[in-house]
Amino acid sequence: MAIRRRRSPKKGAHFVLGQDLQSDGHVRVTKGEAFLVHGGTAKSHRETVDIVETFSDKLGREGKADVKAAREILIDILKKKGYAPVPPDGPRKK
Repeated sequence: MAIRRRRSPKKGAHFVLGQDLQSDGHVRVTKGEAFLVHGGTAKSHRETVDIVETFSDKLGREGKADVKAAREILIDILKKKGYAPVPPDGPRKK
């Protein structure tokens, strides 16, 4: 019986999953080479795909980005797109 070895992912390989929680009753799924986006209204799905695709491209250019570097890349993208990212300790209570 031959034992199959699991291949480890290529160095710096990544896959980004985007989940858009808004809905208008339609199921939307967009898959790229290194990302998948599920859900959303027509407008919010396009916006989520744009953010996830940009994030995935930047991660690919960075090579092997650690969690902290990936977080900084995502925060930078969200700020450029006009979104205010949630702080790491959660939203502030009033």
